[in-house]
Parts: sequence; structure tokens; C-alpha cells
Amino acid sequence: MKFSSSLWFFLLAVTFIFVSCKDKKGNDEKEETPLYETAEFKEFYNKFSTDSAFQMDHVVFPLDGMKAPENDTMAVKHQWQREDWKIHTTFDDANGTFSVEMLDLAGKMVIEIISDESGLFSMERRFAKLSDGWNLIYYKEMGKYK
Repeated sequence: MKFSSSLWFFLLAVTFIFVSCKDKKGNDEKEETPLYETAEFKEFYNKFSTDSAFQMDHVVFPLDGMKAPENDTMAVKHQWQREDWKIHTTFDDANGTFSVEMLDLAGKMVIEIISDESGLFSMERRFAKLSDGWNLIYYKEMGKYK
């Protein structure tokens, strides 16, 4: 009788483990769409890149970021001001010399990194969804960063 109880417990444990593993696999397959691929963000991003008034309304000024280093100096923290802002337009890869990488940071922020083939020159923009919708909250100017 003791042997059959042990066998029964063993079979129950194996069944439980099998069912648990199967559920985990199912959860892995249900990956969420990255923020930068959602229709809402794409619509914002396209309008941000093509409508200057919309862009100005969706940049959090003063905007934290970094100024491009000059003459091999270190990059300096900078706050971009509304009156000095240069409108950003649609990304141009310069015939494949530059590429863009979009990252979803914990489902709360989209980070865009544009860099040249060598990786020496880059810029970064961070977008977050605030109470009034998507906004640019950080900008690192195109430059050569070490």
C-alpha cells in the first residue's frame, strides 16, 4: 500500500509539473506589442516629425539632454529652451549611412537612437506618455560621443 501511495504522489507531481511548464510556454508566446509599434505612438511620431506646431506643443521645455561635444571635449548636460529649439523632421538615413533603433523601456517610454554605421556619431530622443499624451522628454544632440 505504501508503494502505491508513493507512485500516486509521483504521478500527481509529474502531472503538475507538466501542466505548469505548459502554462509558462503559453505566457511567453503572448508578448505585448512594443510601444513604438502601437498605432497610437506611430500616429504621434509621424505628426511630431511633420507638424512643427504639434512638435512644439509636445516637447517638455526646458528639455533635458546633452549638447554635442566639440573638439573632442566631453559631452555637457544641457537644457533646450523653446526659443532655441530647432524643429526635428522625418528621419533620413542618408542613403543607408545612418540607422534608427527604437527601444521600449518597460512599457513606459520609447527611446530612439540614431547612429552612423561606425557607431561614433549618434543622437537620442526619449518619448514618454504624460497626462496630455506623448511628449519628447529628453534629447541628446547628434554628435561624436565617447
